[in-house]
Amino acid sequence: MIRNKKILKGLNHSQYEHPFDQKALGALRNTPGVDLVGNFVTKHAIEKVYTIQYTGSNLKVTSENYPKIYEYLQYACQILDMPKVPELYIEWGYSINAFTVGSENPIIVLSSGLIDLCNDDEIMFVIGHECGHIKSNHMLYHMMAQAINLFIDSIPLGNLAAAPIQYALYYWDRMSEFTADRAGLLCCQNKSAAICAFMKMAGMPIKEFDNMDYRTFIQQATEFKQLDYDAMSKVIKFISIADNSHPWTVMRAAELLNWVNSGTYAQFVDVDTSDQKAILENLFKSLK
Repeated sequence: MIRNKKILKGLNHSQYEHPFDQKALGALRNTPGVDLVGNFVTKHAIEKVYTIQYTGSNLKVTSENYPKIYEYLQYACQILDMPKVPELYIEWGYSINAFTVGSENPIIVLSSGLIDLCNDDEIMFVIGHECGHIKSNHMLYHMMAQAINLFIDSIPLGNLAAAPIQYALYYWDRMSEFTADRAGLLCCQNKSAAICAFMKMAGMPIKEFDNMDYRTFIQQATEFKQLDYDAMSKVIKFISIADNSHPWTVMRAAELLNWVNSGTYAQFVDVDTSDQKAILENLFKSLK
């Protein structure tokens, strides 16, 4: 059963947003020309295009046809104090994936692999992540990041003129994932489930699911973080993710667990007094 979580009444997204997200959004809003991209998205009805694409191709989930799946979404919205429940669709695919499209009326799309390969709390983590984007009002800027290439093609010297906007959008898009991961954890309220979800996203073979040891993945995240002290590693990381919308899975795990280790997460939900907490604290001492 998934209905054993703390309901976070009165939760405001500013209470848990990642500082990287906030800083990158401030820089994005101050980037010359960003309003032009927003106007382009609105003028050309980009949201309607996405809505038609995904609602016309995928399986709509409701409380009547797939009540168990719909319950995940309803409960996530209840935990995060989101009065309006977005529409939910499932698309075929055996990656563990989900995304949200639209701004005024956002819809969440889950891969069928997510439902089949993840347990209740792992699904709650991913759906909570997507709800976090909606709660933090990320969606207009996400649509702008998705539509920036169309915008570039519509203006003279598009690539050159739009390069600063494109970089700012892509960078903020990646940083917003850290905030959404925090929302996902607030939904599932299970640190181990969040880490296991990351491990499955990162490529854990189905045959190894019964042998998963999240502690080794945490250690990998620790070692990845330590690479930041080498300037060349920073350059390599920047080049590798400069035009990707999502930061690396291991990086996301490291940032999320760093938030847990700071004690801030415990201010929202009941503190975990199990051995898992001690393991996390010991491993993350090296991150400071």
